[in-house]
Amino acid sequence: MTAVPPPSAVSVLVAHGAMMRGAADGSVGTADAPAKGTEGLYVADTRLLSRWILEIDDSTFWDVGTVRSPGRRDTALSPVARRNQTHDLFVFRSQELDAAGLTETLSIRNLGREPITARLVLRAGTDFADQFTVRTDGRTFDLSGAASSLDVGDDGSLTFDYRHTYHGRTFAAGTRVTASIPPSVRREPAADRFVGAVLSWELPVGPGESRSLSIAARSTAANPAAFDPAVAAGAAGAAASAGVVLNSVAPDVGRSALRRQCLTDLDSLLMPCPVKPELTIPAAGLPWFLTLFGRDSLLSTLLTRAERPELLADVLRAMAATQGTVDDPSRVEQPGKMVHEVRISELAQLGAVPYGRYYGTVDSTPLFLMALGEVKDPALLRELEAPARAAVDWMLGDGGLRATGFLRYTPDPNGLLHQGWKDSFDAVAGADGRQPEGAIALAEVQGYAWRGLRECARVAAEQWGDAAWAETLRVLADELKARFRQAFWMDVHDFPALAVDGEGTQVDSLASNAGHLLWAGILDPADARAVATRLLEPDFFTGWGIRTLAEGQFYYHPMSYHNGSVWPHDTMLAAEGMAAYGFLDEARTVANGMRDAAAHFGNTLPELFGGFSRTDFPVPVTYHHAGSPQAWAAAAGLTAERLAGSGAGGE
Repeated sequence: MTAVPPPSAVSVLVAHGAMMRGAADGSVGTADAPAKGTEGLYVADTRLLSRWILEIDDSTFWDVGTVRSPGRRDTALSPVARRNQTHDLFVFRSQELDAAGLTETLSIRNLGREPITARLVLRAGTDFADQFTVRTDGRTFDLSGAASSLDVGDDGSLTFDYRHTYHGRTFAAGTRVTASIPPSVRREPAADRFVGAVLSWELPVGPGESRSLSIAARSTAANPAAFDPAVAAGAAGAAASAGVVLNSVAPDVGRSALRRQCLTDLDSLLMPCPVKPELTIPAAGLPWFLTLFGRDSLLSTLLTRAERPELLADVLRAMAATQGTVDDPSRVEQPGKMVHEVRISELAQLGAVPYGRYYGTVDSTPLFLMALGEVKDPALLRELEAPARAAVDWMLGDGGLRATGFLRYTPDPNGLLHQGWKDSFDAVAGADGRQPEGAIALAEVQGYAWRGLRECARVAAEQWGDAAWAETLRVLADELKARFRQAFWMDVHDFPALAVDGEGTQVDSLASNAGHLLWAGILDPADARAVATRLLEPDFFTGWGIRTLAEGQFYYHPMSYHNGSVWPHDTMLAAEGMAAYGFLDEARTVANGMRDAAAHFGNTLPELFGGFSRTDFPVPVTYHHAGSPQAWAAAAGLTAERLAGSGAGGE
């Protein structure tokens, strides 16, 4: 089992960027209607199926055995029968995802002594909903130019087509349903954008025999390379050659249950990069972040550099391939800036949302430079020299480092107001609730920038033969560190401020962002000791993890998204930083708390959980809308296991 089911009891399969949300038996929608909520088969953020209901002989079946692995569900189905009654029909059902969609295989067995005819009905259909239209965030979109259609082939295949023209742009998508045995087909009445059909088969099965039927529902995308299962297979082969097996369910001898599950969760999120499918990247997570997210992919890769070292090169190449090249305020793009997220779905391609390539992040760029410091391959470092120089130029120029002394962002009213990892609208505020003014400099981002400049300086000297530029970067880093201490340190709390706003005023909340400063290494030893000690005080540390905002602050709420909840990756970045400074007991305390929390979640750590302490309630409290699995949460579990088990911070 890969995850604790969410309260809605929706069952989720995921593999290579495809996702299927539905009932535990593998169905989507009901016999009477297509899915109305978030259920469906999604590829590239587009719902390719909103109805998928299988019926066999009008019978109700018991699930008498299920095996799940990332992207695959195998189920044994036995007809419901009273005592002393038997039914001769038995079904083994397998559903498997790849980057193009779903393949379903049925093995129908006759356990009796007489021939039978198995009558199968499949109700299939789709509305091609963009994931932004089914999420409950209150946004609405003009879909008046959208239309769906269905073509039925002579072989009983179904081709669902969709087109949407909006402001002169056109988006097209399609789903093709094929079967190994041609079915009879009956169209269903169209409703809004939904088109569907009923497929049926009558399969004779002799006594003691089996019949197999394979049904596929796959994307007919105009850019098939982006969804080609051969691409995903190639990625799996490349990883296997590096000693990694994607989506493996084989026993992981000698590893803990937490480590095994975290690796399974992380590998389930590996997918072809949306813009360069030859690259394999970790998607941010389920359900709505199955794509490249700059910050998430970089942090996940850095935290799993010991377990999945082969991901680093592809993630860095993906970031370089999507690096900003022009000034485009609608996407917050600037030359040299690293991307926040990449979408190739309907609303993104049509420009109805800015997230096709959205650059509303201030931290992806310095994190790219930090990750560069982990590269050992000289050829890859030469390949990334130009993107690295462009990234530094952005930090010094549009990023504000040269002009204002710090790396800053200006809130984007049409996208993300806040552009660090805490990007909700209320995530950056003072201890009294005061909102910051002007361009905002976040504490942890200055730590990333300092570390990124230092790493780039080292690489410039050792690999690029540019000693002069290396010295310039070292000086810039030293000056940033000194300015940071002067502007951010709050003597009254012996702790750094969350941020400094455009007027130079400290945003004086006590927040977990300070733990990232330990991870980046920008703090002097005495300050690092103060931060590590403070993060283990009861108003921060719950016994499970570190609260994003200390108890007692103005916006503190233990069930908020960023203002008092616990995020595993946030907690474990702090713990890894503690270990790096030599505070091993503190690191182990945090790591053991996170390991205990993970055990209560079936060892699949969610995106976040409630900020209640262990004295409040004996188990960690679920945050209802938390994504799971998430790449950086899985990475956090691996980090917790490593720190708790070894007592050392380094690799």
